[in-house]
Amino acid sequence: MDCRYDIVVVGAGPAGSRTACHLAHKNLKVCIVEKRKKIGEGVLCTGIVGSKVFHRLNMPACSIASRIDSAVFCSPLGQKLEYEPREVFAYVVDRLIFDRELFREAQESGVDTFLNQRVSRITRSSGGYSLKTSSRTFHAKAVVLATGIDHRLHGMAGLARPEAFLYGSQVERPAAIPGSRIEVHIGSDFAPGSFGWVVPFRNGISRIGVIVRDQSKKWLKRFIRCRLADQPPCRDADIRVKPIAFGPARNSSNGAIISVGEAAGQVKTTTGGGIHYGLLCAEIAADKLYEALMKGYGFSDYDTTWRSALVAETDIGKNLRSLAARLSDDDVERLFTFVKQNRYWVELLVPRIDFDYHSNVIYFCMESFGQLLRTEKS
Repeated sequence: MDCRYDIVVVGAGPAGSRTACHLAHKNLKVCIVEKRKKIGEGVLCTGIVGSKVFHRLNMPACSIASRIDSAVFCSPLGQKLEYEPREVFAYVVDRLIFDRELFREAQESGVDTFLNQRVSRITRSSGGYSLKTSSRTFHAKAVVLATGIDHRLHGMAGLARPEAFLYGSQVERPAAIPGSRIEVHIGSDFAPGSFGWVVPFRNGISRIGVIVRDQSKKWLKRFIRCRLADQPPCRDADIRVKPIAFGPARNSSNGAIISVGEAAGQVKTTTGGGIHYGLLCAEIAADKLYEALMKGYGFSDYDTTWRSALVAETDIGKNLRSLAARLSDDDVERLFTFVKQNRYWVELLVPRIDFDYHSNVIYFCMESFGQLLRTEKS
């Protein structure tokens, strides 16, 4: 069965569904082709989204599982720094509901959807591209790969994979923390050069995880053993591990094929969060696709536009992780002590905090802490 469209979007995650929705609003004939039978099932994600971005991008309120109004940062030896803004600064979303709502919005906008259809081949054809599944052939003038960490199609599409990967490990368990506070834990024993987290989800359940460069499950088990003494030991079978794109792909467009979301490496290099950047770049992708198909503009401008929007954030995140990998636990303790003892410095820091854009506060911290560490070691 042959199906003809202006644009075929491969992948029904948030970036894919939102890209298709934007395109349909521009009166283009669009479809989503998704390999899964059901949307949103089996997604591994902590699901934290900044409140400002949540509302600006009109994300589905029914997907909110908890509201976050404070955070506590814990040093290797247990020093604590608390951040308590005056209002809710982030939400934790239920990805099952979140993904299905965005998919439903795309359908209601006129997007045709095909589930349980795995694209096995992309080839050039007259007037565009042909995409082959087991039961259908789709023809399109342009193609969007929104396939997340599945990069099987990138090679045949002439697109690069993200430049590197981190690994996030997570479990969901009952955990005795306030229902509106997140905990961030630092320590080389369980998260070398990185961090672990405890995030309230719903009904007394928390999401507990670490993000490191090694895909071994040992780091999450160490985190629970070191920091969550009330929790029973974690079995390998309970732990889920996911690669997380770390840094943008070298190219995210080739001819009339583009990638969006984690498929293009549009992920925060600080925390590994991909929802915000994926939805932001979905807007950019839809605008550039419309301009290319309807006005004859080139597709290469897509790469330039989204990179210019995110380059400061992705670069500073990589620099921060490079620095963190060189810090000892003693260095981290000195930094915590400095913050606790210098309230004037905190008063300069707080106005720079933005949950979704980290470069401003990281530049400030790196400049301050770099001088402090050099002074103490000299």
